[in-house]
Amino acid sequence: MAVAINHSAFGEKLTTWLVSREKQVCHRQLLLISGSKAFCEQQLAFVTAHFNNRTIHASGCVLNTVPQALALKQTTQLLGSTCSLAIYDAFDAFRPSALLALAGTVSGNGLLVICTPDLKDWPEYKELTTNHYLSYGHDCTFSAFRNYVATEFRDNEATALLQENGICRLPPPLPVTKPDSVKLLTPFASLDQQTTFAAMSNLSGEGVSLLTADRGRGKSTLLGMLAARWLLSGNSVSICSRFPDSVSAIFEGIKRIAPNLEIKADRSVVCGENAISWLPIDHPQLMDDTSAVLIIDEAANLPIPELKLLCEHFSRVILSTTMRGYEGTGRGFLTRFIPWLTNTFSRVNYYSLVTPIRWSEHDPVEALLNTVFQLTTEPVEELIRPKIPRKTHSISSNELYFSEVTDKSPEAFASVLTLLMSAHYQTTVDELVRLCDTPDNHTLVARLNGRVVGVLNIQFEGGDLLQSLAQDVASGKRRLNGHLSAQSISHFIASADIASYRYCRVNRIAVEPDYQRKGIATYLLNSLVKWLEPFEVDAITTSFGATPELIGFWRTCHFEPVKAGLKRDASSAEYSLLMWQPVSGNATALAPLVAARFTQELMLHHERHIFNLPEHLHSDTNSSNSAQATAFTNCNMAILQQVISKQRHIQHARGSLVWLLNRYNTLYGTRDFALSQAVAVLTNFALYFDDLPTFISHYHLTGKKQAYDFATAKLIEVMEWDDEGFHHRLRH
Repeated sequence: MAVAINHSAFGEKLTTWLVSREKQVCHRQLLLISGSKAFCEQQLAFVTAHFNNRTIHASGCVLNTVPQALALKQTTQLLGSTCSLAIYDAFDAFRPSALLALAGTVSGNGLLVICTPDLKDWPEYKELTTNHYLSYGHDCTFSAFRNYVATEFRDNEATALLQENGICRLPPPLPVTKPDSVKLLTPFASLDQQTTFAAMSNLSGEGVSLLTADRGRGKSTLLGMLAARWLLSGNSVSICSRFPDSVSAIFEGIKRIAPNLEIKADRSVVCGENAISWLPIDHPQLMDDTSAVLIIDEAANLPIPELKLLCEHFSRVILSTTMRGYEGTGRGFLTRFIPWLTNTFSRVNYYSLVTPIRWSEHDPVEALLNTVFQLTTEPVEELIRPKIPRKTHSISSNELYFSEVTDKSPEAFASVLTLLMSAHYQTTVDELVRLCDTPDNHTLVARLNGRVVGVLNIQFEGGDLLQSLAQDVASGKRRLNGHLSAQSISHFIASADIASYRYCRVNRIAVEPDYQRKGIATYLLNSLVKWLEPFEVDAITTSFGATPELIGFWRTCHFEPVKAGLKRDASSAEYSLLMWQPVSGNATALAPLVAARFTQELMLHHERHIFNLPEHLHSDTNSSNSAQATAFTNCNMAILQQVISKQRHIQHARGSLVWLLNRYNTLYGTRDFALSQAVAVLTNFALYFDDLPTFISHYHLTGKKQAYDFATAKLIEVMEWDDEGFHHRLRH
C-alpha cells in the first residue's frame, strides 16, 4: 500500500529498505523513482551510497547518476557483464532495448532503478534523444507507449515506488524459494550448464554449433569453461565479439577450469604452444589460424555477411547469442542466418540454456519486463528448429476482413507484434515505441474468422512538411529524419516538386506462416489501395533487401523499381531496393523518367544481376518519345549543375556523369579537343568509381576527398565550356 510521507523521511525509509534486502537471499527488484530531476538525483544519492563498494551500471546521461554512465545507444556494450545496481535515466529517452540490456546485467539480490519525470507528466515529457523514431516535422506531444509503461510499473505491487508527490511504496523483498537439491559438479552453476558443457566439450571432427540463451543463463561463462577445456586438450581458441568488454564473463569461465593460467592484458591465455586469444571481428589476424576453434560471442549482434565468412573459413565454429529483446539483428539472425546455416553445413548442433544463473528462477523483474514489452514466450529452440506448416485450405478474399488497429497501445499490438517483428531482419523491441507514438503511422490487419493472419504497417511521408526544404532535399544538401520515399525519389531525379508529394510507405508486411502463399499479402496491398483513397496520396512505396522472390512479389502487385542500393547491408548482406506504385496523375506522369533513371543507374551497378529484372527494364534510356527524352536530358543536366554548384556530391551523380561522357563522345569522338584532358579524367573516375584507390594512385592524389574534388573540378571545366554550342548540342 502506498503511503504519503514527507520528503525528508524518504532517505531514512529507503536506507532501511535497502538494508533489509541485504539481510536475506531475495529476488531482484525494480525501484521506480518519479519526479523532478532534483528529486530523482536526491534519492539516487541514497541508493548509490548504499552500493558504494559494488559494481554500478548506468544508462542515460541527463541525471547526475554515476561518472561512468553510458549513452543509451552504448548500453549494448554492457552485454556479458554483471552489476549489483543498474540505473536507467528515462529523462534522456525511454528505449526498451536499452533498458532490457541494462536489466540483464543485474545479478541476484540486485536492484534495477528507473528514474522518470512525474508519472502523470511522463507521457507528455519531451525526450532529449527521441529523434530515432520521429520524422522531420513530427513531434510526439503525448506518448501512448510511456503512458502504458507508467501504468504497468505503477500497478505492479512488487515494484518499489518513490514519487515526489509524497508516495513511498517499498514492498518487502521477495525471498528466493530454495530449489530442489541438485548435485552439481564444480564449477558449474546449473544443471543446464553442466550437461551442455559435457555435450559440447568433445571436439570430434568439423562442424558448427549454436548456443542460445536468454540473458543471465551463464552462456558466456560456459563458453569460457569450454575454451579452457579445449586449450588444455591441445587446441588453440580464437574468440571474437563486437565489444572487448563484453567477453569478461568468458575469461571468468576460463579461470574456473584453468585457475593457474595467466590472463594477459591483451585478453590472451597461453598454454604451451596453444593459446586462447580475443580479437575484434574485423582484425586481419583472426583469419590466420584456421585450425583454431572459433568462438563468436553475441553473434546476433554482428553483421551476417561476416558471420557467413567466418563459418566458411574455420572448420570448428561455436556461435553463441541472445535472440530475445536485446540484439538489433536477433530476428535477422533467425530469419536470414539460421536457414543459411542449416542449408550450408551438413552438421549443425543446437544447444540452449534455460535456467537463470545471474538471478533466481521466477525472477519478478524479468517476468515484468517480458510482459510489459510483449516479448514472446516461445522457447528459442522452437524458433530455431523449422516448423512443419499446418495444412490449410485455399482462402478467398471474401473470407478475409481488413481493418486498422485504431487503439494505439501495446496491448492492442500484442496480436500483431510477433508478426511485425518477423517481417524485417532488423526489428527490435523498440518497434513498440514507433507503433504507438509515431504520427501518421498506421497498422492494418487481415483477419480470418477473427484471427489475425496478416499485418501491414505504413507511414505517411512528404507533403507540405517538406515544402520549404524541397530544393535542398532534391540536391542532397539536407538529409532529414524519416521521409525516406520523398527524399530518395526527389534526390534521384533532382526534382524539388516531387519532394512534397504525399507518399504512403509500406514499412512491414507479414503473413502467418501457416497462411503464406494463399494471396493474403496481395489482399492486404489491394485493400490498402482502397483504404488510401480518402488520403489522396501520390504514390505507395516500399523498400527492402532485394531478392528475386521479393522483387517478383512486388511487381505482381504493380510496383516498379525506383532505386537500387550501391552497398550491401551490413546485417542482411543484401542490396536495398526502393519500389513504388504511382497513384496520382502527377506521379504517373513522372513514372517514365523514374524508370529511365533506374535503368541508367542499374546499368552501372557492379552486381546488377542481383535484381533479376525483366529485359525491358534493361533497354536503352534513349526514349523515342520526345517529351520523355527531353525530361531525361533535363534531369541529368540538373543533377550535374547541382554538383558544380556544390549542392550535390559527385559520388551521387555517377549515372549523369556517364551520360555526359557518352554525349560528348557522340558529338566529338576521339578528336584532340580542348576538353580532352578533363574528359579523360572523368572517364577514369567513372571507370574506377567502385575502385577509388586505383584512381587515387593513377593521379597521385592523397585520398578520397582530393579524388572527389579533382573529379568535380574537371566536371566544372566541361560544364562551363560552351564553345561550338556545346550546351545546346548536349540538350539536343
